[in-house]
Amino acid sequence: MSELARRLNLNSGKVIVAIILVLSLFSFQLIFSTSSEWVNHTIHLLLALAVMFAFSKIDYRTLSAFGTIGLLVAAILLLITLSKGGTDSRSVVLFGFNLQTFYLIGFLVVFYIAKFLATRINKEQGITQQELIQLFIIIAGFCAGVFLTNQSTAIILFATCLVVLFVAKIPVKYLAYFTLAVLIAGTIFVAAGGGRSGTLKNRFTLWAHGYVEGVPEDYARQVVLSKAAISRSQLLPWGVGEGVIKVSLPARDNDYVFSVLVEEFGVIMSLFVIFLYLALLFQAMRIARNTDGAFASLLAFGIGFWFSAQAFVHIGVNCGLIPSTGQTLPFISRGGAALIISGAAIGILLNIHKNNAELKAE
Repeated sequence: MSELARRLNLNSGKVIVAIILVLSLFSFQLIFSTSSEWVNHTIHLLLALAVMFAFSKIDYRTLSAFGTIGLLVAAILLLITLSKGGTDSRSVVLFGFNLQTFYLIGFLVVFYIAKFLATRINKEQGITQQELIQLFIIIAGFCAGVFLTNQSTAIILFATCLVVLFVAKIPVKYLAYFTLAVLIAGTIFVAAGGGRSGTLKNRFTLWAHGYVEGVPEDYARQVVLSKAAISRSQLLPWGVGEGVIKVSLPARDNDYVFSVLVEEFGVIMSLFVIFLYLALLFQAMRIARNTDGAFASLLAFGIGFWFSAQAFVHIGVNCGLIPSTGQTLPFISRGGAALIISGAAIGILLNIHKNNAELKAE
């Protein structure tokens, strides 16, 4: 596939921009079809594209100097979010805006991990056992904090960090030991009923058996309706606004927007959207492989995996393949802060590609 891309002279930056624009077009149509908040969403979507363009012009190497500061900001945001109390605390209000903090926290953690590892690689000095333990503690600490109220995001963050560590050639046996330790700790935590463990158990039970006492009616109903919307679809589009099942689907503009997409746009267009996320991952990997800097390579891998994992978890939930998680579909689901942070991440990926192209041209 890489050879085909080379022969066709496909520019990774242009391909990524095209993918984001097409996803944004789907987003506008779907949110217009499903939500009264489509005007606000359109504004957020345009802001995300503007942020993407702005960050594509900022040298990623300049941003790398703020890796440690970013990690400190992530820690402060996590503490503020958790200090609100309750098991559904996932956001904070800043300057009158409701900020979904976990997206920003996750990106800042991945950014720091990539910078930390790249510094050791560039100096051609292997990472010491003490430094590796330090990284493991940082990853485990942030994932544990996020896990208290948002298990799926914590799992995606953990998996993304593992991918970055693997690409940095951290010995697999250490990654295996670390993963095993986290799994044991998480199992004990859930078994003890900590955090939202009850909700997590109910979701697995509902997914496996189709019914569980005590689950909110809206939640149980949307699991069934999402599969009904997909079942109603046809190969070709019905048309925007022609969905019937979506009217009764509670989370039709965020957690279950893919179901609406399948119902209204048909199977072929839905497969095309899945292909776009795969293409985004492929282009991110292509950029990572072709760049000369360790930081750029690790960060590109991290960004690509983060987006693809979030997308396929969302799609898996909508199709009933995995229990409901509350993950949104990148650049399609209605959102504010998540969209803008996603735009910044894609902008950094574009800047990595741009700098790499300029270096090769020189």
